[in-house]
Amino acid sequence: MVKLTVKDFLSAGKDKLDLKLLNPEVNLGRRIKTATFLRPGLALAGYFGYSTPSGVQIFDSPEISYLKKLSKSERSTCLQRYFSCDIPCIVITGNRSYPKELLKLAIKNNVAVIRSTLSTSRLINKIAVYLEDKLAPEFSLHGTFLDVYGVGVLIIGKSGVGKSECALELIERGHRLVADDMVEIKLKAGKFLMGRGAELIRYHMEIRGLGIVNVKEIFGVGAVRNRKRIGMVVTLEKWDSKKEYERLGLEEKIYKILAIKLPHLVIPVRPGRSIPILIEVSALNQRLKRMGFHPAKELNKRLIKSMGRKALKQKELDEVF
Repeated sequence: MVKLTVKDFLSAGKDKLDLKLLNPEVNLGRRIKTATFLRPGLALAGYFGYSTPSGVQIFDSPEISYLKKLSKSERSTCLQRYFSCDIPCIVITGNRSYPKELLKLAIKNNVAVIRSTLSTSRLINKIAVYLEDKLAPEFSLHGTFLDVYGVGVLIIGKSGVGKSECALELIERGHRLVADDMVEIKLKAGKFLMGRGAELIRYHMEIRGLGIVNVKEIFGVGAVRNRKRIGMVVTLEKWDSKKEYERLGLEEKIYKILAIKLPHLVIPVRPGRSIPILIEVSALNQRLKRMGFHPAKELNKRLIKSMGRKALKQKELDEVF
C-alpha cells in the first residue's frame, strides 16, 4: 500500500494549493489513506455513517458557521467527538476565521490544521487530482514500454531475448520510448494502467555491446514521452520448435497487472524474423479491435459462411442425382 503522510501532502501542495500549517507543533506523520476527501458537516452534527475519517477533511463556510453558532460547551463536545476519529488533517478554505477551540483541540489530538486561500471548489479539484495520483496502486515490472502507433506496448521477456534492441529499432522507425528496463505502473480510476520510466534512468536504454544510450539526446524529444496508457503486452521468447504457437489469432490471451486484463501476444524470436515489424502490425491490429473489427474472427465468419454455401450446394446436387 502506498504511504502518504500529512507532511508529504503539505510539502507537495505548499505552493500549488497555497497551504499553510497553523499548528506546526503537531506530528505530521499521520497517514492519508484514501483519495476521498470529506466535508464533515454530518460528522460534526454527530452522524458518522457516511464519514471518511482517513481522508483529508475540508472545512468551508457551512462547517465553520455551524461551529460558531454552537455554545462553547456544545462546540467543545462536538469537536471532542469529531477528533475521536482517526482523521489525518483539516484544511480550512477561503482564508476564513475559525473558533479557537478547533485549533486548541486539534493540537491536543495531534491533528494538523492547514489553511488555504483557494476557494473550496478549486481546492477540492486540485486535491482530488493529487491524491488520486499519489494513492493509486503501484507495480514495477522488468520490461520495455513504447508508444507504437498510439498504442502503449509493454514488451516483456527473459533477459537477453532482445527487448531493448527491438525497442531501439522501433524508435528509429519513428515510435516513442516510455521506459526501458524498469517500468513503473499505476492503476488509474480503478480502470486502466499508466506506465512510465523510473525517474533516475528515464529516457536511457542499455544495449548489450554498446552500453547506456540516452534516447532523448540522440533521437530528440519527439522520440520519448513521460507516460502512456498500457494497451497490450507482448512477450518475446526464444523459438521453441516443440511448442505450438498461435497461428490464427482466434484465441485471445490475457495478461493481468493489478487485476486489469490486457491483450497478450507471445512472439517467438529466431534469426530472420523482424520483431519490430511484427510489433508494429500487432499494435495496428489492436487498434482495429478497439474499433470493433477483429480480422481473425471476420475471416473465420467468412470461411464458415463459404463452407455453409458449399454444403448447401452439395446437398442440392445429391438430391438431383
